[in-house]
Amino acid sequence: MPIVTVQQSPGRTKEQRELLVKRITEAFSEAYGTSPEAVTIFLQDFDDEHWAKGGKLHSERS
Repeated sequence: MPIVTVQQSPGRTKEQRELLVKRITEAFSEAYGTSPEAVTIFLQDFDDEHWAKGGKLHSERS
């Protein structure tokens, strides 16, 4: 049973998230030969104060 975690910044619409999970499910089902029901996907949003790049919080970047 594949488990996929997508970590991203907020701001995606429900329609975008639905399309993403549909396509991820299709890809795993095809690649692994599993049923779509066997694929679990977690979407995890991180706001600008909960992720960093290059030693700076994203909220501090210009």
